[in-house]
Amino acid sequence: FFSDFFRLSSVKMPKMKKGKKYSFAKTKTKGREGKDSLVDNVREAVDDYDHCYVFDFQHFRQSKMKEVRTIFKDSRFFAGSNKVMQVALGRTSEDSYADNIYKLSPFLRGHCGLFFTNRNKKEIKDFFKNYASPEYARMNDIAESTITLDKGPLDAMQFPVPMDPYLRKLGLNTEIVRGVIHLLRDTHLCEEGKPITAEGSRLLKLLDHKLVGFKLTLTAHWSKDTGTARRIKSTEE
Repeated sequence: FFSDFFRLSSVKMPKMKKGKKYSFAKTKTKGREGKDSLVDNVREAVDDYDHCYVFDFQHFRQSKMKEVRTIFKDSRFFAGSNKVMQVALGRTSEDSYADNIYKLSPFLRGHCGLFFTNRNKKEIKDFFKNYASPEYARMNDIAESTITLDKGPLDAMQFPVPMDPYLRKLGLNTEIVRGVIHLLRDTHLCEEGKPITAEGSRLLKLLDHKLVGFKLTLTAHWSKDTGTARRIKSTEE
C-alpha cells in the first residue's frame, strides 16, 4: 500500500486467503523500475517534508491503513523493500541523501515503513500512541490468550442447524439435539502463545472475538531543521 506509505447448503462462509502479501501501493511496479521509483519517491519526500519517521506495524489491515492515510492526506507513507528504502536514505554519512538521515536506515528491519510529514511532533506522537484497532485474528497470528468453546448447546441464533456441516468441517464435534446444535466436548479455538489455525480463525470470527490489534509504532525520527536522527523509545510514545 504505501507508495506515497486479510459449505454449507444455505449459509456461505468466506474462504480464508492464505499467503496474502501486504500491499502498500495503489499500483504495483515490479523489478528494477519499481526499485528506482521507490528510491525517487522517497528522496522526493525527503525534499518536501520536514520530518521523517520510521514505524513498525502489527497485524496489518489494508482498510485500517486507508483510514490512517486519509487522516494524514497531507503526508506520505512508504513501505516495500527495506534495502531499497535504505538506499534511498543512504547507509553511511558519505551517501546520506540529507544530513544524518542515513541514521534511520538501521531501523528499517522487519515489517516497517517510512512516514513523511510537516505536522508537529507532539501531534504525531499522540496519534501513534493512541491509535489501535481491534481486529479478527488470521491464520498463524500468535494467540495472546486461550479461548475455549464450552461443551453443550450453542446459541441457536448464532449457530442455526444448517451451519452444523460447516462447524464439523472446522473441527467441532457436534450433534443436533431437538433442533439445537450441541458441542460434545470443550474445544480450544486457540491457545496462548501458539499460532492460530485457519479453522480457529474462522471460528473466532463467527464468535466475534477480536484478539489482535492493528497498530503502528514509531521507532525513529529525523528532523530536517536540526539535521538530527534519533531512536524513539517506547516510553516516549
